[in-house]
Amino acid sequence: MRYLVGIPYVNRPDLLIRAVHSIQPYWDHTVVIDNSSERELRQASVSNLVSVHEPPVPLSFTQSMNYFQRLASERNCDAVLYMHNDAEANAGTPERFLEILHGLQVSGHKWGLALTNFDALAAYNMEAVRAAGSWDTTFSSYFSDIDYHRRLRLAGYDEIFTGLPVMHHVSSTVKSDSNLGFIVNTTWPLYERYYEMKWGGKMAEETYGTPFNQ
Repeated sequence: MRYLVGIPYVNRPDLLIRAVHSIQPYWDHTVVIDNSSERELRQASVSNLVSVHEPPVPLSFTQSMNYFQRLASERNCDAVLYMHNDAEANAGTPERFLEILHGLQVSGHKWGLALTNFDALAAYNMEAVRAAGSWDTTFSSYFSDIDYHRRLRLAGYDEIFTGLPVMHHVSSTVKSDSNLGFIVNTTWPLYERYYEMKWGGKMAEETYGTPFNQ
């Protein structure tokens, strides 16, 4: 199975290194986007293990996800995987996750999204990605996953909950940056309202069944 693993980096290089070391079987297929304002990964040893891409300006989460999807499409991948830069896969999880994804592919199951510890490490079927379209970049980060996963379901693709163990560190990227935390707290209600307007209701109370702004 052809796949690409994308990790959008914001801060905490120490946690990124732990994340990357926990997915050694994926190294040859992994791309990290350095979205830090100070280009922190130029000094990090992670570039010796995986590919590090440095965009002209830092990308938002949704822009990063679209970037990974484009790379996966260009490489004719069957799936694009996403990992938080403050997550850490337990021993055996990367291999088992690939086995599950391969099984879904060969079975012909119409799957769109496969989760471990929610989306700490997740995979998207590229067939489903082509059906659902790109991420809505009106969202910066929060609520964008809820939006995209709903669109996958509306396109007829299942969510798979593998239950595989992946740690998501308490010392997260948001909690490690007071400015980022302020931005998130300030914009959260704006993105929540946009989601409600887009779908005709709060999460789990949506009334619209036709996606837009793909």
